Amino acid sequence: MLLKLIKTRQFISGSHCEVWEINHLTGNRLLGEVFVLNEHLPLELIYRVTVTRSGICFAGRHCGWQWESESLEVAVTEYLKVVQECREEIRIEVCEPRPDLPGYPEVDYHPDDFPEVIGLEFAD
Repeated sequence: MLLKLIKTRQFISGSHCEVWEINHLTGNRLLGEVFVLNEHLPLELIYRVTVTRSGICFAGRHCGWQWESESLEVAVTEYLKVVQECREEIRIEVCEPRPDLPGYPEVDYHPDDFPEVIGLEFAD
């Protein structure tokens, strides 16, 4: 299972993020929104997730997320526990949101073979 922690808004003390489940068969779904303090925010990499009695952990440390509500935190934690008990590996990718550009990333807005246009001041 792949989760994505997408930083949607950054503040001085931390980042407001969305937690998404990425599933190519059934479609992606938003699990919840969290606030992550800067000291708990990992680098933009992929980490292995484990669920323990204290909650969601990655890289051996408690994630330190502040959920919108306690009931949402319990529901997501229980869901991830069930996935983990099925012996499915859970990974999380920490990332920035994709830019809102039509066709991104399939469209290259700066291709290498784009012709250079010389202004009229350089034409003979």
